Amino acid sequence: MSFSINQPIFWLYLFNLILVLSALLHMLYQRRSPQNLMAWILTLILLPYIGILIYVVFGSRKFLYKQGKPNIDMQSVSQVKPENDLAIQLDRLLRSNHIAGTTNHNRVSLCPNDLDAFEQLMQAIDQAQSHIHLETYILELDQTGQAILEALINKAKQGVQVRLLLDAMGSFSLYLRPGQLKKLKKAGGDYAFFQPLWSSFFKSQINLRNHRKIYLFDQTTLLTGGMNLSNDYLGNFSTQPENGRWIDLMFKIEGPITFHYQNVFNADWFYATQEKLAAPHQPETDGLAPGEIMQAVPAGPDIASDALFDTLLHSLYFAQDHIQIVTPYFIPDSSIMNALLIAIKRGVKVTLLTPESSDHLIFDLGRSSYMRELIEAGGEIYYYKDTMLHAKLIIIDRKSMLIGSANFDYRSLFINHEIVNFIYSKPLINQLSNWVEILLGKSEPYRPSDHRLRKLFENLTRIVAPIL
Repeated sequence: MSFSINQPIFWLYLFNLILVLSALLHMLYQRRSPQNLMAWILTLILLPYIGILIYVVFGSRKFLYKQGKPNIDMQSVSQVKPENDLAIQLDRLLRSNHIAGTTNHNRVSLCPNDLDAFEQLMQAIDQAQSHIHLETYILELDQTGQAILEALINKAKQGVQVRLLLDAMGSFSLYLRPGQLKKLKKAGGDYAFFQPLWSSFFKSQINLRNHRKIYLFDQTTLLTGGMNLSNDYLGNFSTQPENGRWIDLMFKIEGPITFHYQNVFNADWFYATQEKLAAPHQPETDGLAPGEIMQAVPAGPDIASDALFDTLLHSLYFAQDHIQIVTPYFIPDSSIMNALLIAIKRGVKVTLLTPESSDHLIFDLGRSSYMRELIEAGGEIYYYKDTMLHAKLIIIDRKSMLIGSANFDYRSLFINHEIVNFIYSKPLINQLSNWVEILLGKSEPYRPSDHRLRKLFENLTRIVAPIL
């Protein structure tokens, strides 16, 4: 089949080819992984024009971002030498990526359940004296969200500076109908939406969502982890959802590491509102009793390097005994997947705990081939069946633990704004390891299907998995 230069279809084909080549050059400039690169090339070729539109809207990573949100300045609090070899190496790696080093004197406790997490949050709001800074992906004004909003309004009326930063996509219903949030503003508080959909669409930044969970009070008390602010995650017994709450993690942290979280919140708030908040005060550590050694690691387009990816990859290669992974979505980058497979060959036990069915069918389909490969290599995979498992946790040899907002997928490692913590506390790591064991006792081993068509379908989904 041939086209004449005078036929409109020729010019349509030529223009699409120019767009595809332009997108390809842009991807090469970004140094994407071969896995992600091939997925996008297939999309662009198989879907003329539509593929280009999808790439412009959803293919951005750090695309044009230097014109928008500036990189976060991660200042160091103090020079603290970590206690074990992995911690020392991760600290060096993060510092070379311009991420502030470890901090000491932190007190960390796990909120053991959804009710305790809700009570700790409400207590922290009630006890706040100067400011409350909340940053989250989802706020829903169900019974739980409404109770939180009313508590914030009351504190704003008392003169406490209340600021609420929500992702426009994650909190979509409030973004469309922010009427009740105006009550907060009337009381003296403030709110903002990160990456408003209309403007971010035309800036090719709609794909760059803010998935961070920062609940910070007076720069002294921090609640963080994977929990959003809705009835699915936390609340009291009277607001219990019909199918039960999701299983997730929330940590209460007091100590110098709150300085780093305040820096991150200030940068995110400035990007969303152009309001420059007062610089956080450097914490006084002289005379404080030794506490937990921690390191905060923000990730996303406002971080110049891929520090989270680098440290995770290094941790997997460092592992000697056991890698424990808890995640709702398992779509690893090819380098991460190879590190897991090589770890198994080195004799390291690799255990993955994930929900049988997550809240996103497309992610469930995309993970299948990776899970099959992991299980065939000798890894252990368990399906949690009771309810949605939304917790994010990685434990390496019971020496290092990664907690926070990031999932074990390409989106969290390379696209979303995330924040995690490396923790080296043996008692806390042991507590979380025991927590995982309890969940494993309620789970069933994953057994991949032997059906040939199923295998073919899984391999097909692997083609598009890197762009999910």
